[in-house]
Amino acid sequence: MCGMKLHQIGNSLSNLASSQIAITEIFTESLIKINCLLKNLNHAQKYWDTLHLFQQIHSTHHLKPDHYTLSTALAACSNLRDVYVGSQIHGHAMKSGFKEFPHVSNTLLSLYAKSWDIALVKMVFDEIKRPDIYSWTTLLSACMKLGESEYSFWMFDRSPQENVAIWNAIITGCAENGHTEKYYRCIWSI
Repeated sequence: MCGMKLHQIGNSLSNLASSQIAITEIFTESLIKINCLLKNLNHAQKYWDTLHLFQQIHSTHHLKPDHYTLSTALAACSNLRDVYVGSQIHGHAMKSGFKEFPHVSNTLLSLYAKSWDIALVKMVFDEIKRPDIYSWTTLLSACMKLGESEYSFWMFDRSPQENVAIWNAIITGCAENGHTEKYYRCIWSI
C-alpha cells in the first residue's frame, strides 16, 4: 500500500513545494500509526517495548515525536517508575513546547507521583497554566500518600471542589492517614 501511495504521489508531483507537502503527509500518517502502536504496547503493559520504539522514533531524522508520542512514552516511564528516562523525556517536552499540552503535564504529574517525588509533583503542578481535574486529583492524592497532608488540605481549599474526583482524593487521603476529624468534616460538607 505504501509503495503504491508513493508511486501515485511521485506521478502527481509537479514541483518541490508539493513534494514537501506530500512527504509531510506521509510522515504525519506514519506518526499517527506509530502513536497507536505505542498506545497499544502500553495497554498490553509492554512498557519497555514502548520506550524502545520511542527511542527509535526519537533518533530518526525523518520522524519527530509529537505531544501524543511524548505522553505515551511518559506513561510507560510512569508505569515503570523510571524517573531517569522520564526526566529525559520531560526535558524534551520542555524544549519542544509540548509540556504545555495538558495530557503531557498530567502524565508528568503521574510519573513523579508514582516515583514518590513530591517536590517534582509540586513543581510540575505549579507550572501548569490551567490545571484540570486530573491535575488537581493527582496532586492531592500524591500529597496525601507522601505525607504532605497539610499542603494537600491547603491546596484542596483552592481547588475547583465541585468535582467528585477531587473530593474522593481528599476523603480517601484523610481516611488512609488517620485524619478522622477532617474526614468527617469533608463527608458532612458534601
